[in-house]
Amino acid sequence: MAGIDSSSRFNQGIFERFDLEAREYSRIHWTDSEKDQYFDTIPVPQSFPHIALYETFASTAVFMAHEETGNLIVDEKIALEAIDRVKNFCNTQGLGSLVYVYRLLTAYDNLNAINYFGCIPEQEFLRGSWHRPWVKYSLSDDIMMGELFNVLQVVIRDDQRYVELTPKGIDFLPDLHRALDESGHFSHRIRFLHMSQFNLFDDYEKLAEYIWPQAMPFRKHLINYACIKPGMKVLELGCGSGLLSFEAGLADCIGPEGSLISMDPSAGMIKRSMAKPKAKEKNWVEFRIGPAEDLPFADNSFDAVLGCAFLHFTDRDLALKEMSRVTRTGGIVASCHPLVYNFGNLPFFSEWFAPIFQLSAKRNEKPKSFMFSSEEGLASFSNAGLTQIESQEAPFSTVFHDPDKAVKHFIHGVGLFQEELADLPWKARQDIMENLLERGIDVCNKYSLEELVVYWPSQFVRGIVP
Repeated sequence: MAGIDSSSRFNQGIFERFDLEAREYSRIHWTDSEKDQYFDTIPVPQSFPHIALYETFASTAVFMAHEETGNLIVDEKIALEAIDRVKNFCNTQGLGSLVYVYRLLTAYDNLNAINYFGCIPEQEFLRGSWHRPWVKYSLSDDIMMGELFNVLQVVIRDDQRYVELTPKGIDFLPDLHRALDESGHFSHRIRFLHMSQFNLFDDYEKLAEYIWPQAMPFRKHLINYACIKPGMKVLELGCGSGLLSFEAGLADCIGPEGSLISMDPSAGMIKRSMAKPKAKEKNWVEFRIGPAEDLPFADNSFDAVLGCAFLHFTDRDLALKEMSRVTRTGGIVASCHPLVYNFGNLPFFSEWFAPIFQLSAKRNEKPKSFMFSSEEGLASFSNAGLTQIESQEAPFSTVFHDPDKAVKHFIHGVGLFQEELADLPWKARQDIMENLLERGIDVCNKYSLEELVVYWPSQFVRGIVP
């Protein structure tokens, strides 16, 4: 989706360009053969191809802005590149395939929202205000298609019109969720949400220093643990705003006779790192934007590859295999990362974050988490072909004294419960986030400062490339 506050991301000229290009392309390419191939004899509203293209232009442009600049602002250059990218897809795969996928994704957003709320007032549904607030058109065609497929219906209660699921819609929703999950849609969306939140996390360093007062000693220990020496050629992954590279002393340890490449998938974080005076002083430090799962380096390129508090945001096995690949024989791969932790055992935390725990309780499950156990971390190092694997575990203090800072850092920033929140309708996410802040104020007034400190387990792991 293009985003919530899309009006601030595009000027009017770009909106008009998206609209014009979508109308013209759909007029030419939305043929009977495209309809028949993907929708058979099912009638498709004439507006669907145009809207599918328009929203895909916009969402692709925002995605590219995140990747290339680290912010949400879409300029004319990015807008035109997004249009070309979407058109190239349609020229290769067919406009019908895009419209079909768009239909599945929007159907899921619609049905998932109705299922969560039980029913949605018809006018709120038509405006998309509860689940698709970025749309600038009526969702009347969505209701029509839903009624046509018998998955939703409009009902009248107490003189009010509501949209609710039909029995068929209730049965269909889990199947649709399963299909999207198997396609990788949800995991990709969560990854993008993590990246976009870090892009917008302007005060990350100040908050991290407050929340994790022991973080800097942990970073410095990682440098020693990875056996970094002067003159080495080193790759740091998940470098963020440069705290390990500069403040913790990684660049200084390597020195001008060596080299350091600091890499992160967030363009916004890389910008902040490059803006530091120390970055300009140390010409042996280079910056790259990119994911750990697809490193743009040849085999055996580095003496050591390491990262601090990044591995849990990646496809862990794939990232470690890439780290091993680009490290020379005898070189070191090392990581420091937080481990999965049962916060529900902490009275203050279970009380504060009850709305999150209630989501998982409905499924009779523990809250979803992107963290992993110490055993899983060691297994991933082994699966990457590394040898002489060693590990250390140590708790680090995590401070929950300030509700505003805690919610901003963990919910809006690092996305501690992103896996739980990502699948919620937009209004539900906003309601929970506001509720967490209110609950946090009450909890922080109720518990002592000592009780509001969590000793979160972490793991240092290193292995040798054979």
